[in-house]
Amino acid sequence: MNFYPIVKEWECKKVAIEFCGKLLDELPDALIVADLKSTIQVWNKRAESMFKIEKIDAIDKSLDIIIPVHLRNAHWAGFHRAISADDTRLHGAPVRTKALLGDGSTTFVDMAFSLTHDEDGHLVGVTAIARLAAN
Repeated sequence: MNFYPIVKEWECKKVAIEFCGKLLDELPDALIVADLKSTIQVWNKRAESMFKIEKIDAIDKSLDIIIPVHLRNAHWAGFHRAISADDTRLHGAPVRTKALLGDGSTTFVDMAFSLTHDEDGHLVGVTAIARLAAN
């Protein structure tokens, strides 16, 4: 029995996954993906530098690590409304908001949000792209 085609296919998939990971890390904007419980699953290099939080300190944490306390009620109301409706109010248009940084300071960022679905169309999380707001 020849396993070469199976091994080669697996190697190609592994290389593709590694390449996709590298692409996401090299995006010019911060990429944050959280599951339906708001647990961060994806945090790229730009997110590390923008929010001053290392990937290892962001993955598996709540989005609260980047949401200023005084904005959390409004954020969570919008988050749960989007999840319930399976739709975002802004439909991907960016919004300027204040973000909490890892050093405790805040800054303004422009963020665009989308809902993330699996291959069967089930809602599995929320994706945000962010960049520092231009003055």
